[in-house]
Amino acid sequence: MTREDRHLDLVVIGGGPAGCAAAIAGRRAGLRVTLIERRSPQDASSASACSGWASPAAAKMCAQCGVKLSTVGTPFAGLRLRPWDLSRCVAVDDAELNGWIVDPAVLANALLEAAGAAGVEVLRPATAAGVSLGETAATVTLEDGRGVTGRVALIADGAASRTARAARFPTPAAEGAAAAVAVLAVPESKPGFDVVLGAGGALRVATVAHGGGPTRVTLLTHDTSTPATVQLDAFLEAAREAQLLPRAARGRVEPAPALAGAALDFESHVGKRCLLVGDAGGFVSAFSNEGLYPALRSGWRAAEVAATALRAPLLQDELAGFGSLWRSDLAEYLRMPNTDLGLLLPMVFTNAQMSRRIARAFFLGQAF
Repeated sequence: MTREDRHLDLVVIGGGPAGCAAAIAGRRAGLRVTLIERRSPQDASSASACSGWASPAAAKMCAQCGVKLSTVGTPFAGLRLRPWDLSRCVAVDDAELNGWIVDPAVLANALLEAAGAAGVEVLRPATAAGVSLGETAATVTLEDGRGVTGRVALIADGAASRTARAARFPTPAAEGAAAAVAVLAVPESKPGFDVVLGAGGALRVATVAHGGGPTRVTLLTHDTSTPATVQLDAFLEAAREAQLLPRAARGRVEPAPALAGAALDFESHVGKRCLLVGDAGGFVSAFSNEGLYPALRSGWRAAEVAATALRAPLLQDELAGFGSLWRSDLAEYLRMPNTDLGLLLPMVFTNAQMSRRIARAFFLGQAF
């Protein structure tokens, strides 16, 4: 048995927001934690849990992890609601609708640094190839042949997680939905956040987070007759015509995991000596397609459950409590508003109270 095998309490697979929050919470609870992250410090790819913006709830969770968004992001005040044809614009200046424009890769690296500062052993770059869940321990096998063993594993390595599949979890996906993302190089612009809503025959939601770096545009669409990337390309062209984006704003358009509300459809996020969190467990809002706050919160809660389980006589019984715990915290945030948005959307752009309610449901995850 190796020294790692004897001493590890918690192995965290994935160094995105969920994994970092879990690792830091584990250390705060006195656990010996190793985090496995495939990206090198020079890798500029972004964590899909973040859509380029952070709400007050996400900012609070980042601060709890030891990362102040003032050091890695650009603040913005209020948001703008627009219909799909971009013919109108309603500014909603609620005092609680203040957030941060963030580069997902920069934020992910800051959280990884915070994990290291908290005493987490960070293996980076290191890619998990699989996981073996035994009676007394969970062993993660790395692509280079090494094994990392702990008493509990937290799986947080994204929607395409190989370790989640090895642990017999389903692949998260939002039924009847698709998503795409574009990162655009634009001239220096004032920080701001636009939410573009379309109902028609199928709900479509686009967000435009600009200022403080590249503009990030995300699309969640329930129209699956056309690829999401094609729909996003068409939206970007319309946004340039409407001067929502500069004519020179160009960049790559890529498909993204459609995870909106997928966690709510999982039978369980609890396996033998393991828990599933973040994008790997579909912890993404069904309305806004925002996954940063749910990733951070689900990771933190999972580590708290693991710490309690490791002190309990029946570890697996305590791990089973994760389901009810995350649902009490996040179910309202993750589900769609309990209303017909197709009927309400015309009122959003003529009624200030309705605009405010939609904005708060979208940005704060509040019940409509």
